[in-house]
Amino acid sequence: MPPSSQPATPSSRLLGFYNAVPNLLWSALSLTPLTIFCYQHVARPWLYGFILVSLLVYGLPFSQFWRLQLSTNLARYKQLGVPRLNHFTQHGTFVNWLIRRTYPQYRHVRSRAALASFRRTTYYQEQFHLVLFVFFLLVGAYAVGHGEMGWAALLCLINLGYNLYPVWLQQYLRLRLAASVPKSEQTTPTQT
Repeated sequence: MPPSSQPATPSSRLLGFYNAVPNLLWSALSLTPLTIFCYQHVARPWLYGFILVSLLVYGLPFSQFWRLQLSTNLARYKQLGVPRLNHFTQHGTFVNWLIRRTYPQYRHVRSRAALASFRRTTYYQEQFHLVLFVFFLLVGAYAVGHGEMGWAALLCLINLGYNLYPVWLQQYLRLRLAASVPKSEQTTPTQT
């Protein structure tokens, strides 16, 4: 049997492509209605203020994220269906399944260093979705204040799916990782 010319692991470019697709899809579905509402209905000074207030969340240190933790029990996240979200996200079940069809030995987390990197990434992703959660919340409140109840309901629904559940997903993933890593090796990354 001749040796395969197929590399054992996918290129970083291919991994980037596979993982960008769900990001682009969810972002387009969620940010398009928000953008339309902001463009058509939100007065610019309010919009700039909402952006500024939302960006303040980036100042929250990762060491304080435990205060926002929904639960320390994996079962609570499972009751809310949080793990199902991981099927349709970057590095999620579906993306990994697609990659493993061609590269069966591929694993996103292959070493302790990769595990630590993945854990750090969960903090950055949670932070990103917290910033957007606050922004959606402020814009949704603005919609309610201006009698745009249909828009407010849509923005609330999008905020739940695009921001709150992804925040919970990052918390859930860290809890799962904590169960597999000794306490002495667990640290909270610092922000730079």
